[in-house]
Amino acid sequence: MTAPRTACTISVGDELLAGESLDTHGRTIAATLGARGCRVLGHRVVGDDVAAIAAAMREALADADLVIVTGGLGPTLDDVTREALAEVLEDPLVVDVEAVSTLEAWFAGRGRPMPESNRRQVMRPSSAHLLPNPHGTAPGIAASVGGVPIAVLPGPPREMRPMLDLVVETHLAAEPARPVVVVRAVGIGESDAGTRIAEFMRRDAPLPVATTVSDSIVSARIRGRDAGDADEVERLARAVEDAWAPFAFARGEGSLEAAVGSLLAGSGATIATAESCTGGLLAGALTAVPGSSAWFPGSVVTYANRRKVEDLGVSEIDLERDGAVSRSVAVAMAAGARARAGASIGVSTTGIAGPDGGTDAKPVGTVWIGIADDDGTDARCFRFPGERDTVRRRTVLAALQLVRLRLLGASEPLLWERASVS
Repeated sequence: MTAPRTACTISVGDELLAGESLDTHGRTIAATLGARGCRVLGHRVVGDDVAAIAAAMREALADADLVIVTGGLGPTLDDVTREALAEVLEDPLVVDVEAVSTLEAWFAGRGRPMPESNRRQVMRPSSAHLLPNPHGTAPGIAASVGGVPIAVLPGPPREMRPMLDLVVETHLAAEPARPVVVVRAVGIGESDAGTRIAEFMRRDAPLPVATTVSDSIVSARIRGRDAGDADEVERLARAVEDAWAPFAFARGEGSLEAAVGSLLAGSGATIATAESCTGGLLAGALTAVPGSSAWFPGSVVTYANRRKVEDLGVSEIDLERDGAVSRSVAVAMAAGARARAGASIGVSTTGIAGPDGGTDAKPVGTVWIGIADDDGTDARCFRFPGERDTVRRRTVLAALQLVRLRLLGASEPLLWERASVS
């Protein structure tokens, strides 16, 4: 049997349609299948309705070589995915006797009898078979319609992921992986990023590059058609990195803080932070990197002006004259953090994250980021758009990128940076 080359996926649940729960399965399954050379043609979300689920299954089965459905296998009356599959297969639902024993043993191992309602979970269409679920009470269901495999998996991620791996191994084990490289950058806008790699993004290109933006990080995805495209994917990835230099910081799931940590470890440098508007988020990002104790001696959060003076040595005159959100204070904070921690580099954040506190001269989103090292001190001003949490997150990313560029000897302006501020 030829390995499936295309798939359709379906997530089931009223809570997904209502926005009460986040549907992450589409992305998870697409990435897993894509790594095995199987392209997802579409993903649908349907409610807990037998007719709607059955209709979605029929459409998917007509379009793709493989169909994967998640959700609706629980013990309650609104869990009706098995009924929908039975309707599609035109099969009666039967109780799987062996699965009853397995489920009873599962409950017995936890010191309680199996509720009668859980017997629904060991029902399957007569021509289908159940997939084992060692992590929960809902077995999956596997069947075939006109030669197209369809697998129904439980909704909880802890139960779904191992079962998905089983389905992938069953149907896609022989298919070589499609090479994929994702290049990530910070401090460059999506339009500028796209312009720099426009020649690679043409839809008529053999391997068109696609860009996305999430959490202020721009990503370029280069995906091969099959394993034979590995060299070309690598060539394109390097071309994107060159075009996005010096903003590109990692590939795949690599984080900016990890990239900074790698540079610090490689150079033998250390870093200390002084934070006001970010309230420790910058230190939290750095210490999330394994091994950070080798290059991060400590941090100080000086939210109040008095703490800036007493803990970092910021001048009261500067605070009175320029305000806490200013170049002079950002520079003094960075220098104070560096000196007190005995670090190679000091970095500071001071700004107005909102929602209140802004003025005409310094509106909400105004942030100064200071850096101090052996080459001197510097500070840059930003006007970050967005609500409070967004401003704080963008401040952390900008601070990390400024440190990274400093370590690389680069000094490019970043997105949302103000060229001159009075």
